[in-house]
This record gives sequence, C-alpha cells and structure tokens, in this order.
Amino acid sequence: MPITTPQPRSDPKWVEARFDRIARSYWLFERLFIVPRSARTRAIGKLGLGPDDRVLTVGCGSFPELCELSTLVGPKGAVVGIDLSEKMLRRAYAKKTELQLNTTELIHANIFNYTNEQSFNAIYFPYSLTSFGEPHRVLRHIWDLLEPGGRLVVLDAQIPAMVRPWAGPAMPLIRSFMERTVVGDPDMEPLAELKKLGSPVQVEYMRGGAHFIAQIEK
Repeated sequence: MPITTPQPRSDPKWVEARFDRIARSYWLFERLFIVPRSARTRAIGKLGLGPDDRVLTVGCGSFPELCELSTLVGPKGAVVGIDLSEKMLRRAYAKKTELQLNTTELIHANIFNYTNEQSFNAIYFPYSLTSFGEPHRVLRHIWDLLEPGGRLVVLDAQIPAMVRPWAGPAMPLIRSFMERTVVGDPDMEPLAELKKLGSPVQVEYMRGGAHFIAQIEK
C-alpha cells in the first residue's frame, strides 16, 4: 500500500510560521525567482477595476499593490487584503497608516474563515494560490464571494510545461527548497485548478511560462 506524505500547506499554522520566518527577506525571493517588474501592474490591469468597486486580495502579504488598488477604486470603493502571516502584514499596516488609506481593510485570518455580506467586483491572488494545500477548495470558496460578471485574477509561478519532463530527478530538492522558503507547491498545476471552476481562462505567460497571469470572469 503506497505511503502518502501529508500536505503541510493544508495546515494554516505551518504556512503562517513559514511566511513569518521569511517576512523580512521576502523581497529577496522575488529577485531570486526573477519576478517580472511589470507583473503586478499588468495583473492589476486585468482586474478591470473602476471607481466604487470592491476588491479582495487573497494572500496580500506586505501588499505592494495597496496604493495602486486604492487609487483605482477611489474613496468610495473598498480594498480588502487578507493574509495568514501577521509579520507579512506589518508593512501593509504601516503603508495604510502612512498614506491614510481609510477604505482599506487588512485582515489577519484564514481565508476559509472569511465571509462578507457584500460580494466583490474582483478577487486577486498575487503569488499566493500555489501556497494553498487545497487550491480547488480555496478557489470554490472565493468564487462564492465574487459577484456575477466579476473577475478573478491569479498572478503566480509554475514549472513550465516544457521543463517538467526534465525536472523529475531534481524535484525532491525543489520541493525541499520551496517548503523551506516561499512555500509555493512545485507539483501544483495552477492553471488546471483554475479550469475546474468551469469558466474560460485567459492566460498571459511571462519568463518562458515560469510566470503567468490568469483571468476568469464569473
């Protein structure tokens, strides 16, 4: 009988501890993984936000997009950021206070425990979907929070399809490195998970397919 290894990313405390540990040096990992400089701005553009809109950012971390999102939705809109890691959120709190972004709400919580009486015009995952041990479950949960006609945008990284056949021998090392650092699951095929929602997925690839922006309209 095959032995199955427990998925640590399904344990919120495990994920929180990992991100708390790397919070101060997270910017270094973005450089290490050669995150395209324009990636976040391009992803935000695909959200289709306008004045008075409501946007939820899942796994917002230090929230580098905070100012840009707040400007797009204006003083009557709402920007909600949720993250498991309190230490990752500290910079976001400081930014919110410094810029007096009163329409922004930052929440230290598990997304599965989050509900809201009002739906969102857009939901955004900035390099966070692959950190979930149960991606299909989290996508189904947030799908219910998205209003009809709203957009879900995922900015993330993956092992490119052309590389996967050759990555086999190195996968144990890659898995170990990812679990010790940025937590993303190298075995996950995020686009396949998104397609399970049943709506067409539009994808823009960057860096040879290692990074992508996926957009789905409900």
